[in-house]
Amino acid sequence: MRRNIALIGVLISLGPGLDAKAWDTELRDLNLVGWSCLLKPSGTAHGAPEAERNLSKNRLSSTNANATNLDVRSFLELVHDIDRQLGFRNRSQLTADEKAKISELESKVVTLTGWLVWFYPGPAESTNCGDSYYHDWHLELLEQPLGHAPAVGDPTAVICEITPRTEAALYRVGVRLQNLAAYVRLEDNRAQPTGHAPHRTRVTGFLMWDDAHNNKVEVGPAITGTDALGLGHPWRRTAWEVHPIWELVDLGTKP
Repeated sequence: MRRNIALIGVLISLGPGLDAKAWDTELRDLNLVGWSCLLKPSGTAHGAPEAERNLSKNRLSSTNANATNLDVRSFLELVHDIDRQLGFRNRSQLTADEKAKISELESKVVTLTGWLVWFYPGPAESTNCGDSYYHDWHLELLEQPLGHAPAVGDPTAVICEITPRTEAALYRVGVRLQNLAAYVRLEDNRAQPTGHAPHRTRVTGFLMWDDAHNNKVEVGPAITGTDALGLGHPWRRTAWEVHPIWELVDLGTKP
């Protein structure tokens, strides 16, 4: 049965966990009271390009009324031309016209449907003022489900992210990522089975260009190797993401 998991506009929740250094494996009823970064949407950025990127990541929820409905293939078609135009550049290298195009695309609300094979907490980063407790969550959506954790030879995913500003509201309406994904990535980068098959998952949020990862090592159509930490590279199909996510719908395990 489909579970429509709509976001409730809540930012502040009960207290954080006792161990702020623990490796998280599930969404939390995250407490933003007293978080020094809450009123700093550009985080602790160094320079205008990083601040622009952080401001895009830290936007709050919007209406879904004009959302563009996409699957993984049509998402990649949407960003294909701009990816080809930009190449492996970042925001500091763009012309004024290119910046305007990025801004136009980042204003779009999209609803993306794909298969959630695995997820994991993001690292401490400037968008969250370098705080490892208040981190983003990475969800990797694929066009087809996998019966194993992503490995060499598998296609790379579209990255979708939940932020500290949207996490508690999703948690409160019943979103549990371990019920939707087949694996969660642990701190040592091993894939831990959740006991569930991958679910078709529909997320809604802003289109966002994460140019910090727009390079040949990280972007490509398939995983071709692993690094010293055991992580696959490339690991993402494009630098374009759905970020932040404010709504998530479980579509079950059937195609």
